[in-house]
Amino acid sequence: MRASQLEVEPPPPPLTLIERVPGSIGAGSLFQGRYEILSKLGKGGFGTVYQARQITTNQLVAIKVMRSGMAGDHDRRVARFQREIRLCARLHHPNIVRLIDSGRTAEGLLYTVFEFVPGENLADLLAREGPLDPREARHLMLQVLDALSCAHAQGVVHRDIKPANIMVVPTGARRNAMVLDFGIGALVDAMAGSSPGRATSLEVLCTPEYAAPEQIEATRPTPRSDLYAWGLVFLESLTGKPVITGGSLQEVLLKQMSRMPIPLPRPLWGHPLGEILQKATVKDVRKRNVDAEGLFWKLQACDVHALRRESFLTSAAGPAERSATIPLRTRAEGRGLALVPSRHAPEAERRQVTALCYGLTALGPGPASIDIEEVEELISREQARGADLVRRHQGRFAGALGEEVLSYFGCEAGPEEGALAAGRAARELLSRVRSESHRLEAERGIRLEIRIGLHTGRVGNRDMRGPAYALGTTPGIAARLSALAAPDTIVLSSTTSRLLEAHFALVRGGALPVEGLDRPVEVFLLRGEQAVG
Repeated sequence: MRASQLEVEPPPPPLTLIERVPGSIGAGSLFQGRYEILSKLGKGGFGTVYQARQITTNQLVAIKVMRSGMAGDHDRRVARFQREIRLCARLHHPNIVRLIDSGRTAEGLLYTVFEFVPGENLADLLAREGPLDPREARHLMLQVLDALSCAHAQGVVHRDIKPANIMVVPTGARRNAMVLDFGIGALVDAMAGSSPGRATSLEVLCTPEYAAPEQIEATRPTPRSDLYAWGLVFLESLTGKPVITGGSLQEVLLKQMSRMPIPLPRPLWGHPLGEILQKATVKDVRKRNVDAEGLFWKLQACDVHALRRESFLTSAAGPAERSATIPLRTRAEGRGLALVPSRHAPEAERRQVTALCYGLTALGPGPASIDIEEVEELISREQARGADLVRRHQGRFAGALGEEVLSYFGCEAGPEEGALAAGRAARELLSRVRSESHRLEAERGIRLEIRIGLHTGRVGNRDMRGPAYALGTTPGIAARLSALAAPDTIVLSSTTSRLLEAHFALVRGGALPVEGLDRPVEVFLLRGEQAVG
């Protein structure tokens, strides 16, 4: 283990831990009578890592010594730590760094001893090289999955899968992955015990940017928690950038807890790899119906040769791409509006209308200041106000499904009048939400974001019975455009833009792929309404 293997985390806040300083550990000293300390590799939030030599075998090892003792319920926590460490010692896998020894010093400090692995951790590799070639990313992530499959079969959950805990080792013709720190989660868990604060406990037991929502809720992690983190690491390997970021811990936590799906880069839209990663990163653990072995065989069968590293670089670069970072929501998750061709009714029963779909989300100071139920109540209240606004513009409110709301315009008027009413309603919705967001942010630090999509096309009576019956391509395309929109923007299809170009300032946004259609949809951004005369 090298310094690059060490977790780089801020020092934890004082909990129920008693600080101790192992002053006797240094280069040339003998640790526990069995290891000669060679050097200090680095220091993290919870311990110090030393390179050492095992006296009896001359093998190089890495020793992690926790820098704090325990207070309260000491014996029970040590016993739990020792049980889990014994499980980790049984993990024999070529992609798992081997646990050699563990114990407690005379001063009460817990420690673990791992084999020393030369190489570079994935976090440092991505920082130095940028995105990996998709074929290499697949190769490394297959090895991590295989390691997790081995661990999960033994009842061991890693708890903290992240790039800094995956070593990339040049052991042959190609680089290979080795997973670090199985057992460290048990060690930290034993030291921390049950913490009353959810966010504080999270800081102790995992890394927020890769923590599954159930870990943030202080629920004991499961194998599915490791696979959620694995999916985020895979995406980061492809793009070179973390998926979940924020200006504060609270913002990161709220993003993880949001019901918004994890965004997929554009090259993965419609690709089997995108489907695999969507399933692994479902926010609701009850719907994250995956296991390491099943994902391994699906990824093994997934051909990524058509994917190019350059396409991920392009996807992460331009402003047009940044405005389309929300993934297409899969039908299997029951999220959003599935795009399925409608059954064509007789022409007399069909009319051309404009479908307006919008998604509303809340971001803010985190679970310490606003709980999830309060967020849902806020969204529900705003959706009700939006329904009233739609009716004032002579629109038909079809209903809400989760965070998405669907409405129709032009049911009793011509196509141009309907599109114009929809455009004006969209502008008023955007203005209203922005105003409410400014008020909430000033009062409580809560920010509202709205994404609006408009598409004009023919629908039948059956297509207009609400989101649960939105089977036609018209509401489906509006829903997809809403999902692809950047926060606080209005995205139109080219069909709607032709009806509105004389009334609004429009900006061409390029062509985007839409699930269910053979060719991309040309889109426009709706800005302000043009002055008449």
